[in-house]
Formats: sequence, structure tokens, C-alpha cells
Amino acid sequence: MIWRRTALAYALAVFLAAGGAGHAVETVEWEHLAPPERKDTKHPIDDLTAEQQISFYTLFVGPYFLGRSDSRNADEQKAYDALKASGVDPDALLARIRKLREETERRNRTLVRELDRKVVRLAGYALPLDFKGTLVKSFLLVPYVGACIHVPPPPPNQVVYVQADKPFETDELFAPVWVTGPISVGMGNRELELVDGSGDVNFGYSLKATTVEPYERK
Repeated sequence: MIWRRTALAYALAVFLAAGGAGHAVETVEWEHLAPPERKDTKHPIDDLTAEQQISFYTLFVGPYFLGRSDSRNADEQKAYDALKASGVDPDALLARIRKLREETERRNRTLVRELDRKVVRLAGYALPLDFKGTLVKSFLLVPYVGACIHVPPPPPNQVVYVQADKPFETDELFAPVWVTGPISVGMGNRELELVDGSGDVNFGYSLKATTVEPYERK
């Protein structure tokens, strides 16, 4: 009877690790954590000639970084007139760019609800949050090295908060890992402490990792 109880306990552990009946592990990419990008999304700058692009940057980018938008100096007025003369409406172009930026920001805030409670396998880079020495218990999983440190950070739907069933060992700040486990959809934030300071990082997904495994960087 003892071996039967042991076998049942082992089977139950495997069952729970897989997320329960009918929960096959699904390998996902980072692009799956965001809604599909519209196929007709194209940056208006791509339609401009090299000369028109120079005029655009003179007219809009310089004043933007200077925090000035209510007046034009001589060079900016010259760029405005050059765009007009070449058949480009500068005001309409700027409106299209603003609309594209709003669409991008909306997409960055949108989570894929269909992923909720699925058992997934995802590769990324681990930023330790809860660790003791080289043993890491919880971390932020991000799609590229340097994320959450450099500005701007990834959008929330490109950050996953991971709690590991068992600590994994690493001495790297951005250890490349595969994580497997049930994923939950919902906004949250955690404080990330680094040598040069700390700050809150927003995430759109949480994952309870049954396994954390290293993977080869490409």
C-alpha cells in the first residue's frame, strides 16, 4: 500500500506541475503577450524622401526636445515651407504621427486576456527581486538585456513577474532562462533595487514557475 500512495503522490505532483488536466504546456513568444499589431500600421516618415525627412526633423523634432511648440524660428519656417512645396502637408503629417503614437501606447497597455491561467513556456532575461546569495526566488522576466534599467522601460505587457517554486542559482543580472508554469493576467508593480538606485516597475503578467531552466543566447 505504501508504494501505491507514493505513486499516487508522484502522479499528483506531475499533474499539478502541468497545471491540471487539459492544461498542455504552450510555448509562447513575447509578441504573444501583446495584441496583434495592425498590418496597416506604417510610420508616415517611411513615405518621405531623405530631403523631406530632414525638413521634418528640423521642424518637429528639434522644437519637441526644446519643449517649444508655439512658434517657429527661421530654419523651422524654411523646413515648413519646403515640405509644403514638395507636396507634404506638415500639419497633417504631424497629426498622423500623433495618431500612430496613441495607437502604439494603447497596444502597449493592452493585455492578452486569453492567456490567463494557461500553462506556458517563455524565454527571457531574469532580473532578481527576492534572492539570497546566488539563489533567486522571484524575478522580473524581460525580453532583452538592459530592460527596466535603461529609459524607457518595456511596456507592462512585456514584463512578467515570476515566482519560482524552487530557487534557481545564478550570478548574472540578466540570466537567460526558460520559465514554465501557469500565467496570470493582471497589472501590478514591484520595486527593483539596483546599485545606482531603485524604482517601481509595472508588469502585466505573473507566472508561478514550476521550472526555471537556462537557455542558450542566440
